[in-house]
Amino acid sequence: MWTLDRLKSHANQNGSHMTLQPVPTQAELLAALQLQYDWGVDEVLSDIPWNPLEPEIRLQRREVLPAAPVLPAKHSDIAPTSDLSSAVDLAALIEASETLEGVALSRTATHRLAPVFVEGAPFLLIGETPDADEDRSGLLFQGRAGDLLDKMLGSIGFARSEISMAPAVPWRPPGGRSVTDLELRACVPLLHRTIALCRPQIIITMGATPARMLMGEQTMLSRIRGRWAEVSIPGLANRVHVLPLNHPLQLAASPTMRRNAWSDLLVLVEKLDDSKRVRI
Repeated sequence: MWTLDRLKSHANQNGSHMTLQPVPTQAELLAALQLQYDWGVDEVLSDIPWNPLEPEIRLQRREVLPAAPVLPAKHSDIAPTSDLSSAVDLAALIEASETLEGVALSRTATHRLAPVFVEGAPFLLIGETPDADEDRSGLLFQGRAGDLLDKMLGSIGFARSEISMAPAVPWRPPGGRSVTDLELRACVPLLHRTIALCRPQIIITMGATPARMLMGEQTMLSRIRGRWAEVSIPGLANRVHVLPLNHPLQLAASPTMRRNAWSDLLVLVEKLDDSKRVRI
């Protein structure tokens, strides 16, 4: 085995010199990240591939050329909010929202998650941003999350076929990254119109994303979980009751999370009568 002294001796005998590279400190690493930020690096993953052969051209365009005029968007390029609000059913809504302004997720996702409407459903269940299982299948709550959801619903006497369901964001971000604030805001009108077409009296959100979209971007799920709230939805005359819950995949985190999930389900049951209708 080569020791450090033997490596140095071998290098000197061959007329070369070995220079040991120092390990960067935490401060140096943070300084390097700050430098990249100052240079304009603002994302790790991008939908637009970077061409390393023309960095000078990109910098020149950014610094020299004047800002391009904002051209009116073509109807085929985006789905304005007015188009979404005029959709008369879920099929028309899906067609109108194939592409949304400020959202490129539809071009990178494998499948789009479509809402499921059940006439007379006791509540509308809104899920998180799609995970890998949902993206592959194109169906809501698949894989481990689906198994846990079925057990949760079964514990209070419900089957999945009895409830309406919708995704908070219908497309999975590349690599499973978090959805950006811009993407979140762009999908809010789509979620609102989905809710209006399903006409629920009760909404159950599962995870932080749907709670933020309906109750404000600063909403913290840990503070509002298991407590009833009311939200106004464009297109619905009356405010809708909302019960925020943790996502099924969070149940595996600890026994406390599972106890919280059970107590939250009991809060839902108290809102329904024996025929699974909302108590007036």
